[in-house]
Amino acid sequence: MKELDGLMEFCAVVENGGFKRAADCLDVSASFISRRVSNLENRLGVLLLHRTTRSVNLTDIGEQYYLRSKAILADIHALSADLAEQQNLVKGRIRVAAGGIFGETWVASALADFARLHPEVELDLEISDRPVDLVREKFDLAIRHGMPSDPDLTVSKIGSRRMMVCASPDYLREHGEPNEPEDLVSHSCLITPGLRWLFARDDDTFEVRVSGRWASNNGRALKIAACAGLGLTRLAEGYLTSTIESGALVAVLKPYEISPQETLLVYPSRAFLPFRVRSLVEHLKKY
Repeated sequence: MKELDGLMEFCAVVENGGFKRAADCLDVSASFISRRVSNLENRLGVLLLHRTTRSVNLTDIGEQYYLRSKAILADIHALSADLAEQQNLVKGRIRVAAGGIFGETWVASALADFARLHPEVELDLEISDRPVDLVREKFDLAIRHGMPSDPDLTVSKIGSRRMMVCASPDYLREHGEPNEPEDLVSHSCLITPGLRWLFARDDDTFEVRVSGRWASNNGRALKIAACAGLGLTRLAEGYLTSTIESGALVAVLKPYEISPQETLLVYPSRAFLPFRVRSLVEHLKKY
Protein backbone atom coordinates (compact mmCIF):
# COMPACT_ATOMS: atom_id res chain seq x y z
CA MET A 1 0.00 0.00 0.00
CA LYS A 2 1.39 3.34 -1.09
CA GLU A 3 -0.06 4.99 2.02
CA LEU A 4 2.45 3.04 4.13
CA ASP A 5 5.51 4.15 2.12
CA GLY A 6 7.91 6.03 4.39
CA LEU A 7 5.99 5.21 7.57
CA MET A 8 8.65 2.88 8.99
CA GLU A 9 11.45 5.29 8.09
CA PHE A 10 9.63 8.24 9.67
CA CYS A 11 9.07 6.33 12.93
CA ALA A 12 12.72 5.21 12.91
CA VAL A 13 13.90 8.84 12.67
CA VAL A 14 11.71 9.84 15.63
CA GLU A 15 12.70 6.85 17.78
CA ASN A 16 16.42 7.10 17.04
CA GLY A 17 16.71 10.88 17.21
CA GLY A 18 17.93 11.55 13.69
CA PHE A 19 18.35 10.38 10.10
CA LYS A 20 21.83 8.88 10.52
CA ARG A 21 20.87 6.77 13.53
CA ALA A 22 17.66 5.70 11.83
CA ALA A 23 19.68 4.64 8.79
CA ASP A 24 22.05 2.62 10.98
CA CYS A 25 19.08 0.97 12.69
CA LEU A 26 17.43 -0.01 9.40
CA ASP A 27 20.76 -0.80 7.67
CA VAL A 28 20.21 1.68 4.81
CA SER A 29 21.73 5.03 3.86
CA ALA A 30 20.80 8.32 5.53
CA SER A 31 19.93 9.77 2.10
CA PHE A 32 17.45 6.94 1.55
CA ILE A 33 15.78 7.68 4.89
CA SER A 34 15.65 11.42 4.13
CA ARG A 35 14.14 10.81 0.68
CA ARG A 36 11.47 8.45 2.05
CA VAL A 37 10.43 10.90 4.78
CA SER A 38 10.38 13.85 2.35
CA ASN A 39 8.21 11.88 -0.08
CA LEU A 40 5.87 11.04 2.80
CA GLU A 41 5.58 14.72 3.77
CA ASN A 42 4.98 15.74 0.13
CA ARG A 43 2.29 13.10 -0.26
CA LEU A 44 0.55 14.23 2.93
CA GLY A 45 1.08 17.92 2.23
CA VAL A 46 2.33 18.62 5.77
CA LEU A 47 5.62 19.13 7.56
CA LEU A 48 6.19 16.27 10.02
CA LEU A 49 9.71 17.17 11.19
CA HIS A 50 11.62 20.36 11.96
CA ARG A 51 15.15 19.82 10.66
CA THR A 52 18.26 21.74 11.72
CA THR A 53 21.94 20.92 11.33
CA ARG A 54 22.00 19.67 14.92
CA SER A 55 18.60 18.19 15.64
CA VAL A 56 15.36 16.76 14.30
CA ASN A 57 12.11 17.53 16.14
CA LEU A 58 8.48 16.66 15.57
CA THR A 59 6.02 19.31 14.52
CA ASP A 60 2.67 19.35 16.36
CA ILE A 61 0.97 17.47 13.54
CA GLY A 62 4.03 15.26 13.22
CA GLU A 63 3.66 14.17 16.84
CA GLN A 64 0.05 13.15 16.22
CA TYR A 65 0.99 11.36 13.03
CA TYR A 66 3.84 9.51 14.78
CA LEU A 67 1.57 8.14 17.52
CA ARG A 68 -0.92 6.81 14.97
CA SER A 69 1.86 5.49 12.70
CA LYS A 70 3.53 3.65 15.56
CA ALA A 71 0.24 1.92 16.41
CA ILE A 72 -0.33 0.96 12.75
CA LEU A 73 3.16 -0.53 12.40
CA ALA A 74 2.74 -2.45 15.67
CA ASP A 75 -0.51 -3.94 14.34
CA ILE A 76 1.16 -4.94 11.08
CA HIS A 77 4.06 -6.58 12.90
CA ALA A 78 1.70 -8.35 15.29
CA LEU A 79 -0.33 -9.66 12.35
CA SER A 80 2.82 -11.01 10.69
CA ALA A 81 3.91 -12.64 13.95
CA ASP A 82 0.47 -14.22 14.42
CA LEU A 83 0.52 -15.62 10.89
CA ALA A 84 3.98 -17.08 11.45
CA GLU A 85 2.86 -18.55 14.76
CA GLN A 86 -0.20 -20.11 13.18
CA GLN A 87 2.06 -21.75 10.63
CA ASN A 88 4.47 -22.73 13.41
CA LEU A 89 7.31 -21.01 11.57
CA VAL A 90 10.48 -20.27 13.51
CA LYS A 91 12.77 -18.71 10.96
CA GLY A 92 15.04 -15.72 10.45
CA ARG A 93 18.04 -14.14 12.15
CA ILE A 94 18.37 -13.75 15.93
CA ARG A 95 21.18 -11.73 17.53
CA VAL A 96 22.10 -12.63 21.10
CA ALA A 97 24.66 -11.06 23.47
CA ALA A 98 26.06 -12.90 26.47
CA GLY A 99 29.19 -12.61 28.57
CA GLY A 100 31.78 -14.74 30.29
CA ILE A 101 31.76 -18.42 31.06
CA PHE A 102 27.94 -18.50 31.14
CA GLY A 103 27.80 -17.33 27.54
CA GLU A 104 30.59 -19.60 26.38
CA THR A 105 29.05 -22.73 27.83
CA TRP A 106 25.37 -22.65 28.80
CA VAL A 107 24.12 -20.04 26.34
CA ALA A 108 26.13 -21.47 23.44
CA SER A 109 24.82 -24.97 24.21
CA ALA A 110 21.24 -23.75 24.49
CA LEU A 111 21.47 -21.89 21.17
CA ALA A 112 22.98 -24.92 19.47
CA ASP A 113 20.06 -27.01 20.73
CA PHE A 114 17.58 -24.39 19.48
CA ALA A 115 19.26 -24.26 16.07
CA ARG A 116 19.06 -28.04 15.79
CA LEU A 117 15.31 -27.90 16.49
CA HIS A 118 14.71 -25.04 14.04
CA PRO A 119 16.80 -25.42 10.85
CA GLU A 120 15.52 -22.14 9.33
CA VAL A 121 16.84 -19.99 12.18
CA GLU A 122 20.10 -18.02 11.79
CA LEU A 123 21.84 -17.36 15.11
CA ASP A 124 24.45 -14.70 15.85
CA LEU A 125 25.98 -14.98 19.35
CA GLU A 126 28.35 -12.27 20.61
CA ILE A 127 30.38 -13.27 23.66
CA SER A 128 31.47 -10.05 25.33
CA ASP A 129 31.52 -8.46 28.78
CA ARG A 130 30.74 -5.02 27.37
CA PRO A 131 27.24 -3.60 27.97
CA VAL A 132 25.46 -3.72 24.61
CA ASP A 133 22.71 -1.33 23.53
CA LEU A 134 20.04 -3.77 22.38
CA VAL A 135 18.06 -1.30 20.27
CA ARG A 136 20.87 0.68 18.68
CA GLU A 137 23.00 -2.39 17.95
CA LYS A 138 20.01 -4.43 16.81
CA PHE A 139 20.34 -7.27 19.32
CA ASP A 140 17.17 -9.28 19.88
CA LEU A 141 18.07 -10.24 23.43
CA ALA A 142 20.92 -10.36 25.93
CA ILE A 143 21.81 -12.43 28.97
CA ARG A 144 22.96 -10.27 31.89
CA HIS A 145 23.78 -10.69 35.56
CA GLY A 146 21.87 -8.26 37.74
CA MET A 147 18.96 -5.94 36.98
CA PRO A 148 19.52 -3.50 34.07
CA SER A 149 19.05 0.20 34.74
CA ASP A 150 16.89 0.78 31.65
CA PRO A 151 13.21 0.56 32.70
CA ASP A 152 12.11 0.06 29.09
CA LEU A 153 13.67 -3.41 28.96
CA THR A 154 11.78 -6.61 29.73
CA VAL A 155 13.55 -9.12 31.97
CA SER A 156 13.01 -12.81 32.74
CA LYS A 157 15.01 -14.69 35.36
CA ILE A 158 16.72 -17.86 34.11
CA GLY A 159 19.23 -18.58 36.88
CA SER A 160 21.71 -17.10 39.32
CA ARG A 161 25.47 -16.55 39.64
CA ARG A 162 27.60 -17.06 42.76
CA MET A 163 30.75 -14.93 43.04
CA MET A 164 33.75 -16.44 44.89
CA VAL A 165 37.19 -15.25 46.01
CA CYS A 166 40.01 -17.74 45.57
CA ALA A 167 43.77 -18.14 45.29
CA SER A 168 46.30 -20.90 44.73
CA PRO A 169 47.63 -22.92 47.71
CA ASP A 170 51.14 -21.59 46.98
CA TYR A 171 49.98 -17.98 47.20
CA LEU A 172 48.13 -18.61 50.46
CA ARG A 173 51.14 -20.40 52.00
CA GLU A 174 53.40 -17.46 51.15
CA HIS A 175 51.07 -14.56 51.95
CA GLY A 176 48.51 -16.03 54.34
CA GLU A 177 44.76 -16.42 54.00
CA PRO A 178 42.56 -13.33 54.47
CA ASN A 179 40.19 -13.77 57.41
CA GLU A 180 38.09 -10.67 56.77
CA PRO A 181 37.29 -8.91 53.47
CA GLU A 182 39.19 -5.84 54.73
CA ASP A 183 42.39 -7.96 54.77
CA LEU A 184 42.35 -7.89 50.95
CA VAL A 185 43.83 -4.38 50.88
CA SER A 186 47.20 -5.86 51.87
CA HIS A 187 47.05 -8.61 49.22
CA SER A 188 47.76 -8.71 45.50
CA CYS A 189 44.39 -8.99 43.79
CA LEU A 190 43.71 -9.98 40.20
CA ILE A 191 40.98 -7.64 39.01
CA THR A 192 38.54 -6.83 36.29
CA PRO A 193 38.58 -3.04 35.72
CA GLY A 194 35.36 -1.49 36.92
CA LEU A 195 34.11 -4.61 38.69
CA ARG A 196 33.41 -3.99 42.38
CA TRP A 197 34.39 -6.54 45.05
CA LEU A 198 31.27 -6.74 47.18
CA PHE A 199 30.81 -8.66 50.42
CA ALA A 200 28.07 -9.22 52.99
CA ARG A 201 28.14 -8.98 56.79
CA ASP A 202 25.22 -8.77 59.23
CA ASP A 203 22.70 -8.35 56.39
CA ASP A 204 24.66 -5.40 54.96
CA THR A 205 26.56 -5.31 51.67
CA PHE A 206 29.81 -3.38 51.46
CA GLU A 207 32.65 -2.83 49.00
CA VAL A 208 36.37 -3.44 49.49
CA ARG A 209 38.63 -1.52 47.10
CA VAL A 210 41.36 -3.89 46.01
CA SER A 211 44.45 -3.48 43.86
CA GLY A 212 47.09 -5.56 42.17
CA ARG A 213 49.46 -5.79 39.24
CA TRP A 214 47.31 -8.01 37.02
CA ALA A 215 44.03 -6.88 35.43
CA SER A 216 41.91 -8.43 32.72
CA ASN A 217 38.32 -8.28 31.48
CA ASN A 218 38.45 -12.03 30.81
CA GLY A 219 37.60 -14.58 33.50
CA ARG A 220 39.76 -17.33 32.03
CA ALA A 221 42.80 -15.02 32.05
CA LEU A 222 42.18 -14.16 35.71
CA LYS A 223 41.82 -17.83 36.61
CA ILE A 224 45.12 -18.67 34.88
CA ALA A 225 46.87 -15.89 36.79
CA ALA A 226 45.39 -17.10 40.08
CA CYS A 227 46.50 -20.68 39.39
CA ALA A 228 50.00 -19.32 38.72
CA GLY A 229 50.08 -17.88 42.24
CA LEU A 230 49.91 -14.21 41.26
CA GLY A 231 47.19 -13.30 43.75
CA LEU A 232 43.56 -13.55 44.78
CA THR A 233 40.73 -13.17 42.30
CA ARG A 234 36.95 -12.93 42.46
CA LEU A 235 35.09 -14.81 39.76
CA ALA A 236 31.78 -16.46 38.98
CA GLU A 237 31.54 -20.02 40.27
CA GLY A 238 31.35 -21.38 36.72
CA TYR A 239 34.99 -20.46 36.14
CA LEU A 240 36.17 -22.09 39.36
CA THR A 241 34.39 -25.40 39.93
CA SER A 242 36.91 -27.69 38.24
CA THR A 243 40.00 -25.89 39.61
CA ILE A 244 38.66 -25.89 43.17
CA GLU A 245 37.77 -29.58 42.91
CA SER A 246 41.29 -30.36 41.65
CA GLY A 247 42.91 -28.31 44.43
CA ALA A 248 44.53 -25.84 42.00
CA LEU A 249 42.57 -23.04 43.68
CA VAL A 250 41.16 -22.59 47.18
CA ALA A 251 38.02 -20.59 47.97
CA VAL A 252 38.35 -18.05 50.79
CA LEU A 253 36.06 -15.61 52.60
CA LYS A 254 33.04 -17.84 51.96
CA PRO A 255 31.08 -16.54 55.00
CA TYR A 256 31.17 -13.06 53.45
CA GLU A 257 29.87 -13.90 49.97
CA ILE A 258 26.95 -11.80 48.77
CA SER A 259 23.72 -13.48 47.70
CA PRO A 260 23.92 -14.95 44.19
CA GLN A 261 23.13 -12.46 41.41
CA GLU A 262 20.10 -13.15 39.24
CA THR A 263 20.88 -14.20 35.68
CA LEU A 264 18.37 -12.50 33.38
CA LEU A 265 17.12 -12.63 29.83
CA VAL A 266 16.81 -9.02 28.69
CA TYR A 267 14.98 -7.82 25.60
CA PRO A 268 13.30 -4.61 24.39
CA SER A 269 9.88 -4.01 25.88
CA ARG A 270 7.57 -3.64 22.92
CA ALA A 271 4.16 -4.77 21.77
CA PHE A 272 5.73 -6.77 18.94
CA LEU A 273 8.28 -9.44 19.61
CA PRO A 274 9.02 -11.70 16.62
CA PHE A 275 7.78 -15.24 17.02
CA ARG A 276 11.29 -16.60 16.49
CA VAL A 277 12.56 -14.48 19.41
CA ARG A 278 9.62 -15.40 21.62
CA SER A 279 10.33 -19.05 20.84
CA LEU A 280 13.99 -18.64 21.80
CA VAL A 281 13.06 -16.85 25.04
CA GLU A 282 10.85 -19.78 26.04
CA HIS A 283 13.55 -22.26 25.03
CA LEU A 284 16.18 -20.50 27.16
CA LYS A 285 13.84 -20.38 30.16
CA LYS A 286 13.30 -24.13 29.95
CA TYR A 287 16.94 -24.88 29.18
